Amino acid sequence: MILFTMLVAVLSCKQKPPQEYKNLKELKSLSIKQVETTILPTVNIKDNDKLTSPAVIKVNSQGVWFANEGSLGYIQLLDDQGNEIAATFLSTNENWMKEGPVNFSANLIFDAKASKVGMLVIHNDPGSGDGDEAGEKISFTIPVTF
Repeated sequence: MILFTMLVAVLSCKQKPPQEYKNLKELKSLSIKQVETTILPTVNIKDNDKLTSPAVIKVNSQGVWFANEGSLGYIQLLDDQGNEIAATFLSTNENWMKEGPVNFSANLIFDAKASKVGMLVIHNDPGSGDGDEAGEKISFTIPVTF
């Protein structure tokens, strides 16, 4: 039992911190426990949801992504070939300077008649500057259908 406990302790030290997980594909390759402890903003769109234009995309920052001048980041919608078919910024009418969760949204207008599947990519806005002034660029993907 002691050997098992030591092995678990050593392995847990080698896990990446949450901000290093760049996309949902990488998250899916993690163990269930790692996925449960990795915090990303929540999105009202789930894997393989059908999107129709205009689509309202809602993202809750969960207090893990911070807004920059009222914008959490931006959204890209890609077709099955990786071509951008729409992009827009995530904005809010709430007090974005508070600690904790803030709700952001965007209206995504697109024409995806040539594709049956695509990818919704959520990007943060790490801010400008260097050093501690700017955060790390993070994005994650959600597969969608049209």
